[in-house]
Amino acid sequence: MAGYQPGREQAIERMIDLIVARCDGPAPRVLDVGGGTGTLCSRLLTRVPGAEVTLVDLDPVMLAIAGASLPSSVRVVRADLRDPGWAGLLPYRGYDAVLAIMALHYLPPDRLTALYAELAGLVRAGGFVANVDDMPEAEAVASASDDGSSGAWWDRAAADPVLGPAVVERARLFGDSSSAEWHPPAAWHLRALKAGPVDEPAVAWRNGAQAAVVAFRPR
Repeated sequence: MAGYQPGREQAIERMIDLIVARCDGPAPRVLDVGGGTGTLCSRLLTRVPGAEVTLVDLDPVMLAIAGASLPSSVRVVRADLRDPGWAGLLPYRGYDAVLAIMALHYLPPDRLTALYAELAGLVRAGGFVANVDDMPEAEAVASASDDGSSGAWWDRAAADPVLGPAVVERARLFGDSSSAEWHPPAAWHLRALKAGPVDEPAVAWRNGAQAAVVAFRPR
């Protein structure tokens, strides 16, 4: 992931900085949407050990790694963000921070717009929702697919005796759709966020084509 998404580590640290600065108390409640193997969760718990963290993903390979590597205090939830009822599987109904790090570019425009409203609805008063992804500044929509290094990682995962069955299940769940990406400009994300119950959204971080859009729930 470091090679495929070079700004990912910087983005994670920036979002954790925001949690520390904006969330009151030693135990902020954080939802990691499309959290994959749990990189954000583990980094957050290093800095804020008392955080109440929920990780949501559908990918069985990512969930297998997250479940084996994260502490038992992290609530790991299998849910499909394409399903409007996904939030019903969460252990809590309110979070201080709801974040997605390089995770939502597989969703089509209509579903991502609806998901933004769902994410904003999970934010408690004074909290925030944030999405970090490739968001070019120009008004252009880009499509991409996994590069060679990513493909090699998946080949190794398929050959692994533990992850191999999860790779097979992943193919059944996603088919070819898991490699299709959609990267609208940051302005599109800001317009979509405005439909939810949050204050004026803004671009809070940028590193080349990668950016973070953030919106706060009024107190």
